[in-house]
Amino acid sequence: MITSLQPRRIKEGRIFRNMTQVDLAEALGISKQAISQYETGVITPTPEILSSMASLLDFPLAYFSKPYTQDILTPVFFRKRKTTPKKLTERYKTYIGWMTEIYSYIEEYIHLPELRLLTAEKVGYLPSEIAEIATKLRRHWGLGDGPISNLTLLLENNGILISKVDLDPSKADACSVFFTSPTTEKRPMIFLTSGTTAVRSRRDLAHELGHQVLHSWMDKEEFNKNEEIVEREAETFASYFLMPEAAMRRECYTVSNINSLFLLKSRWGASAQSILYHLSETGCLSESMIERLKNQFYRKGWRKHEPGDDDLPQEKPELIKDAITMLVDHHVKTPEEILDDLSMPADDVAALCGTAPNFFVRSKIINKPKLCLIK
Repeated sequence: MITSLQPRRIKEGRIFRNMTQVDLAEALGISKQAISQYETGVITPTPEILSSMASLLDFPLAYFSKPYTQDILTPVFFRKRKTTPKKLTERYKTYIGWMTEIYSYIEEYIHLPELRLLTAEKVGYLPSEIAEIATKLRRHWGLGDGPISNLTLLLENNGILISKVDLDPSKADACSVFFTSPTTEKRPMIFLTSGTTAVRSRRDLAHELGHQVLHSWMDKEEFNKNEEIVEREAETFASYFLMPEAAMRRECYTVSNINSLFLLKSRWGASAQSILYHLSETGCLSESMIERLKNQFYRKGWRKHEPGDDDLPQEKPELIKDAITMLVDHHVKTPEEILDDLSMPADDVAALCGTAPNFFVRSKIINKPKLCLIK
């Protein structure tokens, strides 16, 4: 009998591989009721069934007996949470749990950058208050009012953990959580979906940063009660942080037609529509000009995709990848040892860490023995 089995891990692995209890039961040749009882801990699968399950789900066998060191006690801020399917939110939570374990593992060997974040504690911010907070954070990080060339690198340099995960961006958006642990330093974690445009990814990142600055003090009850308000506030923060009002007032005179908006897009790394909306909210353009430009966008069908979306370079998280690579390059651990220690699927760990897909499954080269003639 496997006494250390963690029943929740079975459900976690099944949902992560997008399988129902019926799917898994049929694949294993057992009943749906048996799967349900495995997942609730009523009965324990035989070693043979558990081995088949691990192979089928493509998980290390050790994963199912891996203890939970902590639960997510703070809110998970999901962008567009109401339209995100429950299965995808569960998969996101699995990613969060894994990244928590990866981060704790890295912290045993490497000091990551100090967290330098300003936070506020309020519900119901005025736009002017959010603008002031965004400006204070920019100054805290040594920024003026100009464009941010690489937002991902900026956040990582200031101690925020970022990962891109392989989820459908049409069904799941970014999310973030303020990670707490008794053994490691508290840090925000931001998860982005891969496959989005550079401008959307930057916007998602700024939105989640807004949650961490404005709302990281909330518990789950407070967040659920004020969800619509905090989403609007995070969007407002994203606009003011990416495009400071003072700079927009200096540059709005250049906006005379739709082409001039796209020039600002390439300069500020934000979508033309978000720039137009921000100029409208801050009163930098006349209402007649705003309406004329909005109508042009609608007529051209640019509400979801607009010209230049693929022209800006993608930003890639580097912090976790660099830390993992450092462990290997300095011979502290081999990729195989790291994977064994973490007991997670190799492809998914590589994606979370931002390494090459085959980083943790390098084939071990065994050299032939050297033969010498006896004289």
